[in-house]
Amino acid sequence: MKHLKLTTLAATAAIALAPIAQAETLRHAVGSAGVSGLIDGTEAWADYIKEQTGGETEIKIYAGSLLNFTETFTGLRDGIADSGFVVPAYHRAELPYANLLSDMGTAGVDPVAMAGAANEFMFTCAPCLAEFNNAGQVFLGNTVTGPYYMYNQKPVKALADFEGIKVRGFGPFARWLDAMGASTVSLGATDIYESMSQGHIDGNVHTLETLDTLSTGEVADYALNQPIAVFIGNTMFNVSAMTWAGLSDQTKRAMIDGAAIGHAIATIDSVNQAEAILADPQAHGVELLEPDADVKEKSEAFRTSDMEAVVTLNRDEYGISDSEAQVARFQELVAKWDALVKDIDTSDPKAVGDLYLREVFSKVDPASLG
Repeated sequence: MKHLKLTTLAATAAIALAPIAQAETLRHAVGSAGVSGLIDGTEAWADYIKEQTGGETEIKIYAGSLLNFTETFTGLRDGIADSGFVVPAYHRAELPYANLLSDMGTAGVDPVAMAGAANEFMFTCAPCLAEFNNAGQVFLGNTVTGPYYMYNQKPVKALADFEGIKVRGFGPFARWLDAMGASTVSLGATDIYESMSQGHIDGNVHTLETLDTLSTGEVADYALNQPIAVFIGNTMFNVSAMTWAGLSDQTKRAMIDGAAIGHAIATIDSVNQAEAILADPQAHGVELLEPDADVKEKSEAFRTSDMEAVVTLNRDEYGISDSEAQVARFQELVAKWDALVKDIDTSDPKAVGDLYLREVFSKVDPASLG
């Protein structure tokens, strides 16, 4: 009896001393702070993961504090953050296929359809996924924002007005600026405000919401009402390979599926915010200028010919030998997704997120990502 009591006491003590499972908090880096669709989408992703894991995995979002946009790429590799918002445009040499995709922002006009096509393209492209793995991170999809517009300190509405101005742009937006006759400047997003305020550049090509989120409405006076292209290069939820290796299957599944709704919200919010700013531009610091006929004609000619330029650029300058086939594949996916989104309300994040989940994200095997 005495032995039984001692055994019972020992077992009770072991239970009392056993470690209690603690919620895991992961650090997610976003390069800028402020209210935006990108932050809304990130918060929705974090909420989904917490819900699906019963609170065992939580995401703490560091907006504009832990890493900036240019630092996040190496920050994930080095374990400074567990996940983060990576902009492939800043890392073209390491991410040629991701930048090929970003170059194709003129392939369609509907951001919701383009996001669906972009994610199907990436998750069915082995070299696309491999280049992120080689950089020490796991890719979890693209948000599409836009369309992009140009805003300036000087009034620009005719082709002649582009001569001699210096405007920040990259990818398809830089090619548009070149076609219009402006000088293109490459800058990180967090450097735009200072560069404009000091007169180093005359303007910027970006989503209109950055007039608020980057405070550039304080240093820009005019926006040109000429949509250029959408931006596909928002890889918002990339995960450090070191972190991914230690995650449970449940958390990995939640991260993948949650990305579907996160991308849907971010894309739709971007569209809504652009429409709101176009409706009341002065509230955001700029006067909206209507383009002259020569600008409209030149822009349409640019859009028509740009896919051929993308093939040549990526084959000859960036060494993607199958660029022609990849561009053709993406154009087919855009046509597919243009048809798919006709059957849903593209202003409804749940409807769009469900479509992304059904057609793309639910088919992604976590084991295939890293």
